[in-house]
Amino acid sequence: MSIRVPGGAYACMDCMAGGCLGESMTYRAFFKTAFRGTGTPAAWQSALAERPCCSDVPAETPTWPDALIAPTGLGKTAGVVLAWAWRHAQCDPDVPRRLVYCLPMRTLVEQTEAAAKAWMMALAKIPGVPHPEDVHVLMGGTDEPPWFKHPDRPTILIGTQDMLVSRALMRGYAMSRFRWPVDFALLHTDALWVFDEVQAMGAARPTSAQLEAFRRSVGGPRPARSLWVSATLRGDWLTTVDFRAPPKVLRVPDDVPEDAADTRIQAIVSAHKPVAPIEMPKPGQKKDDAKAYAEALARAALDRHRPGHPTLVIVNTVARAQAVHKTLKAVAGPETLLIHSRFRPSDRTRVVERLPAPGTPRDVIIVATQAIEAGVDLSAAVLVTELAPWASLVQRFGRINRRGEYSADGGAPVFWIDVMGDADDKDATSRAAPYTTAELEAARARLPSLSDAAPSALGDPGNLPPARRVLRRKDLVELFDTDPDLTGFDVDISPYVRDAEDTDVRVLWREDAPNTLDTQPAPTRDELCAVPIGRAKAWLQVLRKKDKLDPAARRPWHIDPQGQNGRNRKGHDTSRFPTWRQLDGDPWPGLVLMLDASAGGYTTDGGFDPDSTAAVTAVKGADAPKAGAETADDDQDTRQNHPVPLTAHLGHVAAEAEALCDTLGVTGAERDAVVTAACWHDVGKAHAAFQARLGNADQAQLLAKATAYHRDTGRAHFRHELASTLAFLAHHQWSREADLAAYLIAAHHGKVRLSLRALPKEAPATDGRRFARGVWEGDVLPTVDLDKGMTSPASTLVLSIMDLGRDDVTGASWTERTRALLDRYGPFRLAWAGGAGAAGRLACVGNRAEGVPR
Repeated sequence: MSIRVPGGAYACMDCMAGGCLGESMTYRAFFKTAFRGTGTPAAWQSALAERPCCSDVPAETPTWPDALIAPTGLGKTAGVVLAWAWRHAQCDPDVPRRLVYCLPMRTLVEQTEAAAKAWMMALAKIPGVPHPEDVHVLMGGTDEPPWFKHPDRPTILIGTQDMLVSRALMRGYAMSRFRWPVDFALLHTDALWVFDEVQAMGAARPTSAQLEAFRRSVGGPRPARSLWVSATLRGDWLTTVDFRAPPKVLRVPDDVPEDAADTRIQAIVSAHKPVAPIEMPKPGQKKDDAKAYAEALARAALDRHRPGHPTLVIVNTVARAQAVHKTLKAVAGPETLLIHSRFRPSDRTRVVERLPAPGTPRDVIIVATQAIEAGVDLSAAVLVTELAPWASLVQRFGRINRRGEYSADGGAPVFWIDVMGDADDKDATSRAAPYTTAELEAARARLPSLSDAAPSALGDPGNLPPARRVLRRKDLVELFDTDPDLTGFDVDISPYVRDAEDTDVRVLWREDAPNTLDTQPAPTRDELCAVPIGRAKAWLQVLRKKDKLDPAARRPWHIDPQGQNGRNRKGHDTSRFPTWRQLDGDPWPGLVLMLDASAGGYTTDGGFDPDSTAAVTAVKGADAPKAGAETADDDQDTRQNHPVPLTAHLGHVAAEAEALCDTLGVTGAERDAVVTAACWHDVGKAHAAFQARLGNADQAQLLAKATAYHRDTGRAHFRHELASTLAFLAHHQWSREADLAAYLIAAHHGKVRLSLRALPKEAPATDGRRFARGVWEGDVLPTVDLDKGMTSPASTLVLSIMDLGRDDVTGASWTERTRALLDRYGPFRLAWAGGAGAAGRLACVGNRAEGVPR
């Protein structure tokens, strides 16, 4: 933590107290420690990291570039992650608390996580460096770590662009919709986004640039910024309608003279990789043609394989990769591995762990899709690749002779296959998939003149396809409202996350799923397999028609966020389990589907395979009920191992909110609103309906938490935060000055936000009164002691604020109030205030004051 001192310099308070490194360690020593004594930083890595601590460096001094371009094998991940960690160790006041590492494919996530955790473990004794437990993978599922409970800690968040960009758009895939606003707030404030392998981002590339432009123009209480990283990148790839400033680019080694003369780096950039074509039959859509192509490609790989060394075969589709791998496995020869993005995490990890380390001789043929293009630290002796866009080919070239180890032995050859055929070939478009014919034709035109694929010989990375849709400011503001529309659907953000044909759903398989729906727990990360939405639709259509399969096993199920679970037919409590709903139509991007294991469609060594009819081996350990997927009727944090009085809880959360505001630098009116909201946020729990859910019949001792939470007791869909908000506004005479605190009270669970209306399945009040979220006009709240001498007096709840237009009692409507707040503060600042308040509540669940050790 730093303070500004006269003259504009920063003084580090932690340094004054001996809490950070100061001048006691060099970055070279820091880097070497991270690699446990075996690593030495390149000059560009040191330049990225070093900035004096506690010196007269003005706040406006430029820090990092906008884009980092470096050949594969030069340690871009280590350079970025360790530079960020070093700046925390140096107590740099400008370094963001969160490092958000965004990757285009799932195959890269675990590798990046393992490296980051190993570095943080090695650096664990150095003050200011994030702890290894603060390195998190965001992959969806209920077992995702609760990183958001500690917004004050330096944290590394790693995930795919599906997981991260969807959260940055307030529509996080494969996660509770009610936590969307918290993730949105924390990812747009005090965060450094690193977009790795820009050439593979597709639709997320212009989205990332637009979000950066919005943050720069609107701003927030703590800045967030972006760094785009790749071996193939041009500055103009980042230019969008709102992000027009020429990005500051660091080119390695060109911009760093010391690195340009470094023999180790020169061995990488000039590594010999002779290039030659292979004549092959073209892949076809018919099964016989596809089989013939897979057999021919497998033979070509075996013929060119160097015994005792890795050979890499890269094809453009998962189906072709699976077919080639199956053919190779059927013949006697070297070990074969299959890598693509359609595995469950645990199955994929087992394969990645078997990849040979660079420089390690191993007799293996690795068959992969473009999932291996980026970030995988692999150095093969031979590459056989299908024609791909130029930027993708450059990445594929980076997976062989990675450090120049084969250069003295004639180099590592590259063999490429033209999958297109003649220009007038009517099947060229289908064979080019998932790319366009124009992209492949441009690459094919360049390849004949390329005799060596060394990084220094590759030249300009070429052009990327233009964006199909670009996120505009109006679109982002509309996404701030997380309620479904009147038809029950959400705004589709998939065109901003991935190219239209490349969006995913996630599928899991469970034993006897249709007959045990009311006790099927929420999905866990290790169960989820990402499936392209087009293939998922086609597979489900075929599955529904399979006569040999039990009708119940053909049905896909998904969690109903408006569902209610209580007691099943046997009288057992099922409130800890989500409500599962049958999918009647087509899936949509980000949806999580559960199928019975007997439905097939997956093998542990091949991944998602719609042709597989064998029963799927379910992931073990997923049958233990956890928190459950949250629905609109849940208050999951309310179930504790001991009762907590309401007054004590309000005091605990207010104290936590004050501490967070102090640490995070939230000041002025926003701080007052956050702390006030914390004091009032759970007043609505005094309602008789909520106390009934806690099993509390003693109105003299109101509870905030209890050992049990009976969702099937009391009034259905009751939302205590709405009752809290109404009581707070009434106490403040419906003043507009109270709007911000009222919004924070209403939004602290993410279930009441910009709009206020009844839920689709909500039963009306019995006597025709207004009703919304289980609150009825005229409900009475008793007096509540807010702690510290404050009181919420007994009140009768008024719901006319939900009506559009002005009301004689409540004045402006809820919609008018919240829209005015959004206009005044903007989405990032308003979300941050709400996120700080929600984080204070969540952190308090583990607070010692609540009786649970941190």
